[in-house]
Amino acid sequence: MSKSKQKQSTLARTISLKVALSIGVGIMVGAGIFVFPGIASGQAGPAAMLSFLLAGAIALIVALCTAELATAMPASGGGYYFVSRAFGPFWGILIGVGQWMGLVFASSFYLYGFASYLIDLLKETGLQFGDPLILIGIGTALLLTSINILGTKSAGKLQNSIVLVLTGILTLLFLYGMLQALGIMGATNLPKPFAPKGLSPVVGVTALIFTSYLGFVQIATVGGEIINPQKNLPRALVGSVLIVTALYLLALFVSNSVLSTAELGELGETAIVEVARGLIGDIGAMVVLFAGLLATLSSANASILSSSRTIFALSNDGLIPKWVSVIHERFKTPHRALFLVGLPITGIMFVGNLEVLAETASMLHLLIYGLICGCVLKLRKNRPIWYVPGFKSPAYPILPIVGLVASFGLIFFMRPVSLLLGGAVLLVSALFYLVYARGKTLATPSPSHIAPELRKPRILIPVSLPQKESLPLAILRSFTDLEVLVLGYKELPEQTDPGQYKDEEGDESKKQLEKVKKELEDEEFDVKTELVFTPDVSQAIDNVIVEHDCQALLVVKPISQLNRLLIPVYDINQLSKRFATVIYELTTASNLPASLLFLSGSKDSEDSEDKDGADISVMKREAISRLKQAGIHKHQIKTSLVEVANISDAVKEESKPEDLVILVEANANERETFINEIRGEISDKINCPLLVVLEKREKEEKQAEESPAEEQE
Repeated sequence: MSKSKQKQSTLARTISLKVALSIGVGIMVGAGIFVFPGIASGQAGPAAMLSFLLAGAIALIVALCTAELATAMPASGGGYYFVSRAFGPFWGILIGVGQWMGLVFASSFYLYGFASYLIDLLKETGLQFGDPLILIGIGTALLLTSINILGTKSAGKLQNSIVLVLTGILTLLFLYGMLQALGIMGATNLPKPFAPKGLSPVVGVTALIFTSYLGFVQIATVGGEIINPQKNLPRALVGSVLIVTALYLLALFVSNSVLSTAELGELGETAIVEVARGLIGDIGAMVVLFAGLLATLSSANASILSSSRTIFALSNDGLIPKWVSVIHERFKTPHRALFLVGLPITGIMFVGNLEVLAETASMLHLLIYGLICGCVLKLRKNRPIWYVPGFKSPAYPILPIVGLVASFGLIFFMRPVSLLLGGAVLLVSALFYLVYARGKTLATPSPSHIAPELRKPRILIPVSLPQKESLPLAILRSFTDLEVLVLGYKELPEQTDPGQYKDEEGDESKKQLEKVKKELEDEEFDVKTELVFTPDVSQAIDNVIVEHDCQALLVVKPISQLNRLLIPVYDINQLSKRFATVIYELTTASNLPASLLFLSGSKDSEDSEDKDGADISVMKREAISRLKQAGIHKHQIKTSLVEVANISDAVKEESKPEDLVILVEANANERETFINEIRGEISDKINCPLLVVLEKREKEEKQAEESPAEEQE
């Protein structure tokens, strides 16, 4: 890896669609059902359902915008990652720290609620243990942090199980209440009057209860670990908002059918317990207390998981110290980032009353939501070459503008003390940026449709020993990230025994190969080496390519400066995903032009000339289109025509010493013949390096397609 690039830690994709949904639903389903029905109904009556519907509509708009950004940038960090790539590191660190601390505040609030529900549930059973709220909260915070450190799969299974049980209990309870209210079971008792205090309180209540929708964006925070993100991220984001909105409306409808507006307002945050008691007696109260226990536990667990990924992303980008993003060698989780979430939560638990901190978390998240909508507006307008979303939010630009205005607008309905606390978090973040992170640059996202294994290509460099040609470091430095495999070889005469030669000259060849390796390691590339003594170099190269699954072969020629990529186009099928990936890496990192060289061949008649010209015109359009789809900017693509039919003659005629000629093998099953042709004809005729993009053989491709499916199962 080049020293000009930062080595980044990566997390495995282990989160399924079900777990992703449970993260979003798990964070949101707590306050919306177990705290706000009584408070909201007390202020607006049954019309509070409109408040939840309005908040859900705003959340859905933000979810659609988030889905677009997440499919273009399916990386850990969510809102932080999107904002930092659209608006730069300063806004990124404001949002990153805000997202981190917002979720820490929210987690403390959830765990305080968890302890309260546990104590109340024990009281319902006749057990009394005093009032150890803080100890229960701290113990649970440490337990959840430990579970998350042990593995994302373990945390995901816990989250999925909790949310399934929780939503099942709530759905059955509220469906029973709805059947009663509609008169299907017992006498009809619909909520009325609908708006006893008019419709004016609806907007104010929307700002109050928007805390209920803090959670769906956290699905994007773990986007770097979600399986098949192009499909599962939009489904999880939109699906989680729709599920919780339906549950909230059902809860409000049933609550207002069982108790009056005055009773709900008087009971406040405990109203839902009395609603359940009114439906099915004391057992109902115990069921709701148990469900509340699950809801707050689920919200805390999902918040801890998501918050740690924000810190992980900040550290990976170098905006906070790099040691934070170290991944545990055994558990493959960001254990240090998780500690930086779990420990602050245990400290904040000593504050006691955390409602203000919860509202501060809402304020910070509304700021994030507004900027997420702003990201869509900016990136759609600027169209950077890496922005290739697999999902696009509808009704652009109307929906993003509405989401931005609505998110920022709700902030002004919050209490001054919450605004001051949120402002303090942002101020500290800004000061930290000026002291530590000022001047930092961020890596450009890779197009999301390029397979992850191709974003770090393994390039094979055959080197004849002793080394005759200098290594093309100018080319290797152009890659964002890569692994170099050096094949040191000694080509022997047919009659020479390789084993005997190895015994006699092997030590000297090893020293020569180590010298080549050290030169590359001094440039901070990831380097592996192989040493062979053989009369058939082409076969040896073929064997190493298959054994190590190399994506490209670089034929060494001296080069001091790389100015252009020269790409002979002889078959449109050569512009495969793997081929486009290599071109993307080279053009993005160095802003080099990609010059497509079309071979017209010889002309025997005017008719054949017209036909060939038409074929080449079609090929040009298709080639340019494919490269643009891969994320290469139009201004970097040049085309030229050479009237020869032979590739070696074409590159000899057009190439310059500062070029890199790029070829792709036409048939991977005939690789050895192709390598012989490259070494014996093409390479000898040109004075510049040659990069050959290698395709998988049919058998290897089939095995590769089957492996991911087996792993997911």
